[in-house]
Amino acid sequence: MLNYNLSTIPFSLAGSFLIVTSRNGSGSPRLLYKTSSRRAVTEKYMHAYAADFFELALLRDGVEVPYTWVAQPHRLDLKAENGTVSIAFADVHTLTFEAQGVTLRLVPQKSFATSFRPASDQFCLVDWAGRGIHHLRAGADTQIVATPLEGPSTLHEFKDKPVQVDFLGPRGAIRFEYYENTWSDPYPVLTDALQARTAEYDSWASKMAAVPSKYQKAAETAWFLIWNCQVPAEGRLTRPAIYMSKFWMNAIWSWDNCFNALAVAKADPELAWNQLLLFFDHQDPNGSLPDMIYDLDALYSFNKPPIQGWAVQKLVERIGLEASRPALKEIYKPLGKFTDWWYTTRDFDKDGMCQYHHGNDSGWDNATLFDQGYPTEGADLAAHLALQCEGLAFIAKTLGKKTAALGWETRSKNQIEALLKQGVQNEHFFAPLDGKTDAPESASLLNYIPLVLGQRLPEEIRKTLADDLAPGGEFLTEWGLATEGIHSPKYTPDGYWRGPIWAPSTYLIFDGLLHAGEKKLARTIAERFCDLCAQDAGFWENYDALTGQGLRCPGYSWTAAVFLLLAEYLHD
Repeated sequence: MLNYNLSTIPFSLAGSFLIVTSRNGSGSPRLLYKTSSRRAVTEKYMHAYAADFFELALLRDGVEVPYTWVAQPHRLDLKAENGTVSIAFADVHTLTFEAQGVTLRLVPQKSFATSFRPASDQFCLVDWAGRGIHHLRAGADTQIVATPLEGPSTLHEFKDKPVQVDFLGPRGAIRFEYYENTWSDPYPVLTDALQARTAEYDSWASKMAAVPSKYQKAAETAWFLIWNCQVPAEGRLTRPAIYMSKFWMNAIWSWDNCFNALAVAKADPELAWNQLLLFFDHQDPNGSLPDMIYDLDALYSFNKPPIQGWAVQKLVERIGLEASRPALKEIYKPLGKFTDWWYTTRDFDKDGMCQYHHGNDSGWDNATLFDQGYPTEGADLAAHLALQCEGLAFIAKTLGKKTAALGWETRSKNQIEALLKQGVQNEHFFAPLDGKTDAPESASLLNYIPLVLGQRLPEEIRKTLADDLAPGGEFLTEWGLATEGIHSPKYTPDGYWRGPIWAPSTYLIFDGLLHAGEKKLARTIAERFCDLCAQDAGFWENYDALTGQGLRCPGYSWTAAVFLLLAEYLHD
């Protein structure tokens, strides 16, 4: 069974918000048990993060002892000298464990509102900040000892207390629920939990696409990560979702979701379609979609690039037309409404070139292209909208809506004509401010995203852009495509979209080059990105373009998704 690093991927279960993770970066030698649910809200008066529950400590004869750990998809083993604790998920709300030679202690990371004992073998802590109740249960030959500690309270006037919990004995279980319930179902036995989790994960692992042998180990980790990042349909999450990460990017964004959907499409078509349809469940009456959704809320402050039309056609290629037909029927009208929203709301000068009001709208939050200000008529946006309209034409034709299909086809062609007329200078794309006809020179890779149009672009433009992206140029390093030209004065090694390598930009350009006939360059880009991820399968949010070092949030699902898609291509 796969072993993985808790510093980059937390111990969790598909469909659960609960995680156990390493705190080595904080200096603590203990693992941390917490939630990735954003219902746990940290207020300014709190002395700790609301999502943090307990650190896990091991004791022998009342004295804490150091330990190491081994993490696998189905179990987590804490190993001290002459002692172990083995932990597994009994269900999405419950961890169960068995100890040998040591005692498990839960070291509180915050105060609790109150506590109570519903039975002699049970103890409950009300976690007001965490928005739930910790229900602790002793197994056979085990006693729960709870000790209130002195320390800063969460709400001073109520005199909340941190409570330390020791399981004196070999067995125990830990459950976190939103509601106060009686824990009357049978005690969760570790061996039963291990058997269930093993079968569950083996089923998922068997569905991973074939990849070249050099990427096999990293691919297994990537496939596990996507399983690990799944969360349930709870709160504002109206469908099961794949979070970007269970570390701190605990949400799903409305373009990240498309890459994850493509990666799981063959293994779980329903899960794939749910990643797109989730956002249309929250569509604003005027047609716009949320920027991001998590279990507590759906936020509309920004948008994300409209790549759903592109993604829909890719999903159909991977799943099959007939199997996709119900989802196509469901998504057609809301996708059309979303597309209309861009044209009616985001084209102030009515020149056919829609605009971004912030870098976040593009997904390239702080790209240097936006240093000029806003609103910016993104060449990439026009390309995405052309494919969006083309995707809608495809869906309409599939559903027998011939007149509508012709209308969407015309809009797609008109969009490409507007882009080529107003967004090209010297065979390069550029992005002016709304109402302007020129823009400052830019070394941002964002202006190369229109390559997603592939053969729809004139040959001379395709060749110019491909030459720029070839080895030895400003963008393609040993590790992949930098998001800012490496010799640009604005290039920043850890600058988010101002230099680092990202998965989505890599895949969109790879796909465009492939369909533009630049197969050799597309393959080179795929190989370099896969080599980048395989060197350290932490699957980071982005990477230093010159050193290959992973940056920002680890355990990032869309990075794993793109790695798997590219590795699958390289195997064919």
